[in-house]
Amino acid sequence: MAGAVQDVGMRVVVIESIPLILGGLRSALEGDGITVAAATHDPQTGVRAVRQEKPDVVLVDLDLPGRAGTRLLQQLRRQYPAPRLIASVSPERDDDSLLLTTLLAGATGYLLKTAETVDLLRTVRAVQRGYVTLGPRAGGELSALLTRLAEVDGTLPFPVLTDREREVLRLVSLGYGNRRIAQELFISEKTVRNYVSAILPKIHVSSRLEAIVSARLAGLETAGPGTGSAGT
Repeated sequence: MAGAVQDVGMRVVVIESIPLILGGLRSALEGDGITVAAATHDPQTGVRAVRQEKPDVVLVDLDLPGRAGTRLLQQLRRQYPAPRLIASVSPERDDDSLLLTTLLAGATGYLLKTAETVDLLRTVRAVQRGYVTLGPRAGGELSALLTRLAEVDGTLPFPVLTDREREVLRLVSLGYGNRRIAQELFISEKTVRNYVSAILPKIHVSSRLEAIVSARLAGLETAGPGTGSAGT
């Protein structure tokens, strides 16, 4: 029980939308001597609990409606940088894009809701001690994704894109907003929005944040401007 002794005083806040899972997480953590400072299904109640309780670790539900789970991760990382964040997700929603988006949003732990109690406890302890813990299956998927990106044929990333779309994506990957991109390319903001809307499905992502991750993994942000004819 040396591990339990080391974890005395660890405080965790759990934010989970499904009551049965919320109760199970709380029971598993408290059963192993970890203090659950707050457990709630409501995101904003969870944010207030993080502010008041100052936990070591926060478990965040990625299955919240829409993209609320990712936004919650971003809010917590921005406002309360001290706690370690673990994202939990149902297996049917788990994929490469969500994993990468989760890491970019600030989580250092990634956990399937079907994980065994021993894996939950191992993840919480590891993240609290400063490790990045994705689990063996998730880590394997990330490695495979990076390998696939590295093996793409040709000198230009995202060959499905036109030259102008690729340039727009490059500027998006640098963190430029639509106005800045419009100024750089001498086009209107509406045209930039149209380009971004066309780019996302072509590169198989559903948000600007996921597009940034994919573009950076492909090394697009380091490419110089004017790769090709820059046509429309």
